Amino acid sequence: MDLTEYPSLGRLAFFSAQLAGQNRQVEAAVDAQLDEVERLFRAVADRDWDAVLRVSEALSAQKMDRADKAVVRTAQMVCEALRRDPSGAKASRRVDKLLSACREAKIRRGQVQ
Repeated sequence: MDLTEYPSLGRLAFFSAQLAGQNRQVEAAVDAQLDEVERLFRAVADRDWDAVLRVSEALSAQKMDRADKAVVRTAQMVCEALRRDPSGAKASRRVDKLLSACREAKIRRGQVQ
């Protein structure tokens, strides 16, 4: 069997180490986002609209992959609604959409991993 078209064991070890490093970076980014989502849940439960705004700003500023664009876009809409009406009266629907987008992103990640 001719092995010239297959990578050597040393090369495979390099690729494995590279993949492990990238996996750690992805896990760290996901953990950071999940921390923000957890803060968002608490802020909504407490009806602390200032905290909801801060967390939404953090979520909208995160660099995410294409699959999470719904989270970023919805977080931006929550920010805009809360800046117009800090009482949160008009933002509650958008907050519901943001929480749904976060749930869907978490489900997608669970299916990918």
